[in-house]
Amino acid sequence: MEFIIELPAFSRKTIDKLAEKLKDRSFDVFVPENPAGRPALLAAVTGTYLRTKYELGVYVSLRLLDVNLLHAYSAVVTAREFGIKGVTILKGDKPAFGENLKADSEETLTFLKSKIEGVNLGLVVSLRYPVEEISRRLMKRPDYIMVIHYGSKTADKLEQVAQIARRIGVKVYPFVLIGYEKSREVFTQLNQPFIEPLELKEKCAWLSSRVDGIVFSSPLDLQRAIDDVYKLCS
Repeated sequence: MEFIIELPAFSRKTIDKLAEKLKDRSFDVFVPENPAGRPALLAAVTGTYLRTKYELGVYVSLRLLDVNLLHAYSAVVTAREFGIKGVTILKGDKPAFGENLKADSEETLTFLKSKIEGVNLGLVVSLRYPVEEISRRLMKRPDYIMVIHYGSKTADKLEQVAQIARRIGVKVYPFVLIGYEKSREVFTQLNQPFIEPLELKEKCAWLSSRVDGIVFSSPLDLQRAIDDVYKLCS
């Protein structure tokens, strides 16, 4: 069971402050590329830094709205060469500025898997879609999926998706959004389901027998999230 902390990278100072604690707790990290379409440190570069300096297990995302296929190819090769655990391919939110580039995550996954070996490539799936549509996406054979919109109302659907994924060898990592004081306002504005901190132990126990790992997200309360996940879920 992998415990992965989402680590938005807006400054080196912030990631250095948290990296040693994450290493001490044997947590992996997920570094999103330009989260919510806002400029941030490049995920592939930040992931390489965390991997080589702190020896963390690292997942990164690759936003296709921001890059062309050549850049995507190079980012994946970089991830492979520096031991990044996985590259999550996604379209991404509209960028704060600049041109929207046209790309399809499934087509990009298929192309990159045909050209590059030795690195895990993943897709994002939303539990707001029917199981049939998610199953079709799984048939593109990503190495793993990161699942968004998990909550009490979609728990049964997640279990169905995990069963399908297990049959074809695809790992499943749902996002669990923890609603601390600061982050819950963001989640509410984005219409994202989240759990209360008091539910954390129960949710970890339920998920532990159904999925391969959990991506914990509470971007404005990271210190507290790291401490609570270690205390209640490890």
